[in-house]
Amino acid sequence: MDSNLDKHFDAIMQLQGVEELKQLVGRLQKFQENRERYSVSDARLPNYLWLAKRGGGVTTCLNAFAEYLYAAKAIEFAGIVKYFEFIPVYISPGAYLSGLTRFNNILTEIAGHNRHFKGIACIVIDDWLEHTNESHFKKILDFVEHIQDKIMTIFCAHTSNRRFIENVESAITSYMRCETVTLRFPDTDELIGYIETKYLGKHGFAFAENAKSLLAESVAEMAKSQNFYGFKTISQLAGDIIYGLLASDVEGSEITADMLVGFAKNSTYIKRMKTSNHGRTMGFEANGGHSK
Repeated sequence: MDSNLDKHFDAIMQLQGVEELKQLVGRLQKFQENRERYSVSDARLPNYLWLAKRGGGVTTCLNAFAEYLYAAKAIEFAGIVKYFEFIPVYISPGAYLSGLTRFNNILTEIAGHNRHFKGIACIVIDDWLEHTNESHFKKILDFVEHIQDKIMTIFCAHTSNRRFIENVESAITSYMRCETVTLRFPDTDELIGYIETKYLGKHGFAFAENAKSLLAESVAEMAKSQNFYGFKTISQLAGDIIYGLLASDVEGSEITADMLVGFAKNSTYIKRMKTSNHGRTMGFEANGGHSK
């Protein structure tokens, strides 16, 4: 691999959890090598179904994956962004599916000076998991099937419900090739390590073991809530911990449990975090990826 490709490969390998995505990228390495070795230029990658926990870093993974594919020249890219995210809200069968018009307009907008956008579309299908047999979902799949010569589609579903997963896999594969990838969310210990490394370590702070135990209980308690939005919630917690430390009579670099009583499992703070909605619901909107 060249140095640029190495950089983007390493960026994926350094992501928290997501072992299946890392394994996928390892397979794509071999795919690229063998495609060139045997001159199979018409071999194409499949589309994907990503299963994730809400707030589990899908956008981070999507960005890293797009950058890797671009560096590897695994698919074609053309347009002002490499990828975009699209969230189709559920529309009942008797209503007009206006979202496909919006989707098509976005493709035109992000194509820039190119005739067509080429890259990755991430379609979040949470609203459709109980409606995979309905005509509108089939229209969405039919639309995606007809643009797959230009666009790799990553369907994203925030669910672990086996019935939903099996139904959506069946629906998608009746229209196109699709590989399922589960993005495992880091466990509690990994999340505490994430806070310590990403937020505290760069300021010279470190958790004592009793502080790690206290926060592990708190994070586990927050994770029980439907309002837990993964890394977004964890980042907010980390920011509040740093603020609390700097606004106190802190001495030294070790953070002990006594210094974090305000973030304990039964604290007012954790109770408030469990009832706060840290996510957002979007309709037919597109979040652009990074331009080339």
